[in-house]
Amino acid sequence: MKFCPNCGAKVESESKFCVTCGTPTASMPPSQVEPIIQQQEVRPPQEPVYQQTRQAVQSFNEAVSGRTNLIQRVINILTKPKEEWHVIAAEEPNTIKLIGGYVFILALIPAISGFIKYGILGVTIMGYTSQSIAGGIQIAITQLLSALIGVFLLAWVIDLLAPSFDSTKNFGRSLQLAVYSSTAQWVAGILMLVSVTMSMLIVLIGLYAIYLMAVGMPVLKNTPQAKVVGYVVVTIIAMIVIGLLLGLTLTAILGLFFVQNMGY
Repeated sequence: MKFCPNCGAKVESESKFCVTCGTPTASMPPSQVEPIIQQQEVRPPQEPVYQQTRQAVQSFNEAVSGRTNLIQRVINILTKPKEEWHVIAAEEPNTIKLIGGYVFILALIPAISGFIKYGILGVTIMGYTSQSIAGGIQIAITQLLSALIGVFLLAWVIDLLAPSFDSTKNFGRSLQLAVYSSTAQWVAGILMLVSVTMSMLIVLIGLYAIYLMAVGMPVLKNTPQAKVVGYVVVTIIAMIVIGLLLGLTLTAILGLFFVQNMGY
């Protein structure tokens, strides 16, 4: 028994041609006993956007209802990051759960705080109190979008720079590093309720994120200890530039929208 090298059909030994495609048997190697099957790469089908959105909402609901370890993760990453990074490293990166069940919830802290401060309580500068619901909404949206977009950009920068510092290039791990190292600055957003002058304290507390990132890089990105400082410094410099551009862009777009639509 032979198999046609052209179509893979079975060909009887006494046949002179393949009955399926007509290929002469003379061109068929006598040692060929198995059909030639072209291997094709099988790619898993990509989930539709609506399915991803539904999963993100589900992750949000689970976190809010206390069915996840959100609170414990926040406490652990802030108080004992060296141990918690190893726990995180044992978890499979899941973008939807990270964003819907962690980033979005924590990013609401500075967003809601900003709305209450600027939209309800008001900001007093040189004896004059400024208060605007529209302004509060603008601050809240800016804070929320900056967190959501910024964490993806941070992960992108971390992953892009990985080969330059002998680190593992893996966007899932880079996103985990970006998300959990940003925990401190999101939690510190609640200080916006106290006073605008607390903004400097928020910045100082946000610097703790740099320490968290430095501790997490060797664990999640397999970064050599000798290159951690350089990796962090270059990442932060890149993010400062990107963050300023992102902030200016969002402020300009949202400011224009509120001026035109809300009379602010």
